Amino acid sequence: MASTTTPQWDPEAFWKEQNFQTSARYQLFDTVSRSGLHLQHWIWNYQLGYVVHPKIDVDVNMPLRIADVACGNGAWIFDVSRTHPQHEYHGFDITASHFPASGWLPSNVHLHTWDAFTNAPPEFNGTFDIVHIRTISSAIIDNRVDTLLQNLLRLLKPGGYLQWDENDLSTLAAHAAPGEESVVASSMRTMVALQTLFAQHQGKILFDWLHELPESLKSNGCEVLAHDSVGPRPELSRAWSDNTLTVWMSMIAMLPEQEIPLPPIPGLPKSISRQSFADLVRKAAEESSKGACVNMEQIVVVARKAT
Repeated sequence: MASTTTPQWDPEAFWKEQNFQTSARYQLFDTVSRSGLHLQHWIWNYQLGYVVHPKIDVDVNMPLRIADVACGNGAWIFDVSRTHPQHEYHGFDITASHFPASGWLPSNVHLHTWDAFTNAPPEFNGTFDIVHIRTISSAIIDNRVDTLLQNLLRLLKPGGYLQWDENDLSTLAAHAAPGEESVVASSMRTMVALQTLFAQHQGKILFDWLHELPESLKSNGCEVLAHDSVGPRPELSRAWSDNTLTVWMSMIAMLPEQEIPLPPIPGLPKSISRQSFADLVRKAAEESSKGACVNMEQIVVVARKAT
C-alpha cells in the first residue's frame, strides 16, 4: 500500500550524515543550511562584503578568544584567522566529519564536537570575546531557539559580541532574469513550493524566531548593534541557484519510490515520488541554464552582551 505521508525531518541525523561533497557545497534544507562550508562561505562573503561585521572590532593587538558555532569545516575561522592571526579560535560542531585533521590546523585554531542545543563544556562558558554562528535554522524546530540562544550567550564574556548570520528561507523565491521573462521558471517555483512544504509543514522549520531575534536578544539584556537584511546580489543569481540545485539533488534519495499525495496547496503537484521529484530538479536545472534563478534574503544580527 502506498505511503500517505511525506518523509519526516530529523535535523540531527541529517547533519551527522555528511561527506566530502557536503563539505564542498552549500547546504540549504535550512536552509536547511550549514555553517562554514566552502562554497557557502564564499557566497556569504561576496554577498555581505565582510567576514566579521564592521560593528565588531576584531582588528586589535590584544589577543581575543573567538568561537564559531556550527563551524562545519572551519572555513569562517580560517578566513578570520588568516587576517587576524593574533587571536585564538575555537570551532564547534555536532559532527567532526568535516574537520581537517588536527595536524593540519594552525596552532591557534582548535575544533571540538558539541551539540549547541546541549550545555557546553563548562570550561568554555564566559570565555569568548566573539561568538559567531551561521545558518543553523534547519536545526531549530517549531521556533524553539531559546536553549540555543542561552547557550551562545553563556559562551560570551560580559561585553562580548554575538554575530548571527542566517538565510531567511521565508523569502525563498524563483525568478526569471530581467528582460528575459520568456524564460519560464515553473519547475523552480514548484521546487520552492515543495521545499516550503517539507521544511515548514513536515520539518516544522519556521522563521518567526529569526524575525524576532533582535527583540529576543534585548530581552536577554543584550544591546543590538545591527539588524541587517541583505537582498540577493543579481550577479550571484547563478551561484545561489547552482548551490540550491545541489541541495535539491541531495534530497532525491529522501523521497520514497512510490507516489505520495500532497496537500492541496497552490503551486504543489497532486503527488510526488522520487522519480517525479528528480524530474523537477532536472527541469529546474534547465531553467537555471537559461537565466532563471532561485534566491532569498540574508539576515545578520550583531549584539553585545551586557557587561
